[in-house]
Amino acid sequence: MGLVNIEISPRTAKGKNENRRTRAAGRIPAVVYGKDRAAAMYELDGKSFQKILKKLGGRAAIFSLIEGEPTDDDPIALMREIQRNPCTDEILHVDLMEVPHGLPVTVAVSIKIVGESPAIISAGAAVALVMDAVEISCLPRELPEFLEVDITELSEFDKVFVGDIKTPVGEMVSDPEALVVNISVPQEMDLGEEEEEEVVEGEEGVEGEEGAEASDEDATDDKKED
Repeated sequence: MGLVNIEISPRTAKGKNENRRTRAAGRIPAVVYGKDRAAAMYELDGKSFQKILKKLGGRAAIFSLIEGEPTDDDPIALMREIQRNPCTDEILHVDLMEVPHGLPVTVAVSIKIVGESPAIISAGAAVALVMDAVEISCLPRELPEFLEVDITELSEFDKVFVGDIKTPVGEMVSDPEALVVNISVPQEMDLGEEEEEEVVEGEEGVEGEEGAEASDEDATDDKKED
């Protein structure tokens, strides 16, 4: 996949108050760290970053760390964390990890379900995505946007595990026995027998009460006769 050009600029001031002023100006505080470099503070254009996130739709991406059009020689980074306000969902801070050129990285890649199975449709089955991403190790510039899981040949009760998924580049890191997709068929509930049992229990209760009343009347008659 190609590089994603992200509007980024260095910043020198730090602290909570400075971060608030940065966000109030429509920009997002960020930090870039890496194995062979000290952590550096940056800020991102808020509107541009929001557009990028919406366009990516949760897919993995590589970002260029310079202003202007990206080139193959630019420093590149992966997004490691986005901190949000738990109440407003506002982006508070972004962590980026610089990736050395020519070295593989381990990244979570989204799973995309493709195809339709006639067997699943006819059986009314539900397709459950148990894992929405798996980890692979590959060169940064080879990172796929997503991995496809084709359900065309699947039937009800079939399962897809990590080991069943093929990655076009690099190698799979996630546990091969981990469940990714599960095909399930809703079980119909037959309430007829339960309703019948409730009716029978109710009838027995009525008979029991009538029997008790009859016994009390007999006992009263016996006392009168005495």
